[in-house]
Order: sequence, then structure tokens, then C-alpha cells
Amino acid sequence: MAERTVKERPEHKPAEPIVEILQVAPDMITVGGRRYQLVLDHKHGFARDKFAERYMDILEKYDYIVGDWGYEQLRLRGFYRNDDRRANKDQQISTLQDYLYEYCNFGCAYFVLERLDAPAVKPRRRSRPPHHRSNRAPYTEKTSRQAKPAGGKAETVAKNKPRKRHFTIRTRATNEE
Repeated sequence: MAERTVKERPEHKPAEPIVEILQVAPDMITVGGRRYQLVLDHKHGFARDKFAERYMDILEKYDYIVGDWGYEQLRLRGFYRNDDRRANKDQQISTLQDYLYEYCNFGCAYFVLERLDAPAVKPRRRSRPPHHRSNRAPYTEKTSRQAKPAGGKAETVAKNKPRKRHFTIRTRATNEE
């Protein structure tokens, strides 16, 4: 019988944190100089050391960071405020419950961090569709500058409207003789 050699796995070393994460208070942390408040910590889901391992720079642009646990792995996702112009509907914090029901394990531990020093965003301006422009001049008729016809009345031409073509339907005469 041939002997099988078992290769030993190298020990898993935790990844070096990308940015410095400090816990200032039980519900307050700083991530690379940005302040976050721990708004919700469901089932004690926040673990600073695991958060430091999983944090990436792309999360800086979000107003909220949500972390959920599944199979002993921490997953992080960013959300925007509800009035943010950059956000799609599924990226707004108001859809957090939908995200937890659809993408997270049932009853998993999770946490929500809110960015405190986020720049203020102006609310979205409602704009009209292009076909509802109110700055157009109303429809007016103009008299043409051509010579007046024999009747003495000026011919009226509609502004911005093409002239209608008049046509007749001709039928072919068949030779049935």
C-alpha cells in the first residue's frame, strides 16, 4: 500500500488593515480619520478587528456601512442617505430591511455604521420632461412677406408647421375591350 503524505496547510494570517480603525467610544469609531457612529448592533455583530480586515477604500463614499455575518464571514455593503442624488433605490438606507431579508442569512448578526462627517448633499431638483417646456412662445400665425394675391388678402402661414401636401389617388384605367 502506498503511503500518502499529508501536506500541512500554512496558518491563515489575518490581512493587514488598509486604514487605521480606532474605537473612540462604545458606539463611535474612526476609520481613516472619518467618524462613524454605531447606529445598530444586532446580536453583537460588530467586531472591530474583523471590520478592520474586511474594510476597503470603496466604502468611503457611502453614508452608511452595513456589515452582516454569514458562515463566520463578515460582508460589508454601503448605503446612501435617502435624499442622495447619486443613489439608486436599492442603494438607499430605507431599503435596509429588504437587503437583510433577501441577501442575508435568517437571524444573522449585523451592524449599521452611520458616517457623521459626510458632506451635505443638495436635495434632488425635479425637472420636467423635455416635451413640457413652458418657455416656448405660444403658437402664432404670421403673414407672409410675399406679394398679396389678387383678392387683396394676405396669405397666412403657420409658424413651425410644414405645409400639407395635397394629393389625389389615381386609378389605372384597364383595357377591358
